[in-house]
Amino acid sequence: LRGYWNKEEKQLFVFRLEDHSKRLLESIKMVRMDSHLKYNDVTSSITKLLKKSNFNTDVHIRQLVFIEGIGPMNTTGPVGLAVAAIPSYRFYDAKKGINCSVSSWRRISANSSPPRIKCTANYHNSRLASKQGKLDGYDSIIFLNELGKVCEGPSMCLFMVRKGCVITPPVSSDILESITRETTIKLLKEYHDIEVIERDIDRTELYIADELFFSGTACEITPIISVDKNILGDGKIGNITTKIQKTYLDIVKGVNKDHPEWRTAIY
Repeated sequence: LRGYWNKEEKQLFVFRLEDHSKRLLESIKMVRMDSHLKYNDVTSSITKLLKKSNFNTDVHIRQLVFIEGIGPMNTTGPVGLAVAAIPSYRFYDAKKGINCSVSSWRRISANSSPPRIKCTANYHNSRLASKQGKLDGYDSIIFLNELGKVCEGPSMCLFMVRKGCVITPPVSSDILESITRETTIKLLKEYHDIEVIERDIDRTELYIADELFFSGTACEITPIISVDKNILGDGKIGNITTKIQKTYLDIVKGVNKDHPEWRTAIY
């Protein structure tokens, strides 16, 4: 999760804490952990840590639920919980945009290691692809799933603007059910009157897209300016991407006071 420091209000806002906590509990259920953790345990562990740490900057928060001790692969407990928070930084220069490649690594599938589960093991897939992309000279990568359709980036969802429409792969295309993706879809409709189309995307569509951008907790809204060295549009950040980037950041920081239910005040 991310926490955002509002300098004017001297307040730290955790973005969509409730939804992240609910998703974590769903993941615990899907991996069949015998967990005693309740919703309040998950949320309070974060709020207590942040209050004691007394941050006055943006923060990145990691929450890890794990099996304690050693046992066979079907061990279900006992279950432990760890939380860590550090001052956050931006993974990419969102003002310049990034260059991506379509990875030769395929995205893990729902029938092998379901991306719907917010599981540490699933991120090894993203690490392998990201490392290869970096060695090949790109900032990041775009995954195809086992059917050869575009699905997402490493720990971030993908949006495409083509012929005036905003399109994103559906949740059934081996992507994480991303909270930031849901937020982006809502904000595009609410503030910019843009209805997002959820459908499969072919690889070649990326090359002729007007705009592409990633959305995710870590990357926020990050523009993509080229794919496999194919320049998108005029090589600059597109109009729709610019608009949703500002709308999103204003909401999470509390500059825009709408959707107070998404921001948990720590102090």
